[in-house]
Amino acid sequence: MANFENMINTFFGNLFTIATGVAIAVAVVAIAWGGFAYMTSAGNVRRAETAKATMVAALAGLFIVLTANLIAGLVQGAIG
Repeated sequence: MANFENMINTFFGNLFTIATGVAIAVAVVAIAWGGFAYMTSAGNVRRAETAKATMVAALAGLFIVLTANLIAGLVQGAIG
C-alpha cells in the first residue's frame, strides 16, 4: 500500500511540475505579446490600454499558478 501512495505522490508532483512549466511558458508568451502590442500601438490609446491589460492579466495568472504550486508543494510535503 505504501508503494501505491508513493506512486500517487510522484504522479501529482510530476503533474504540478508540468502544469507549472506550461503556465510559465504561456505567461511569458502573453507578456511578450502584450509588450509587442504596446510598442506597436503607435499612440493609439485603446490599443495601448489593451496591451497593458494583457500584460497585467498574464502576471496575475502567473502569480496565481506559482502560489498554487507553492501551496500544493507544502501540502504534498506535509502528507508525504
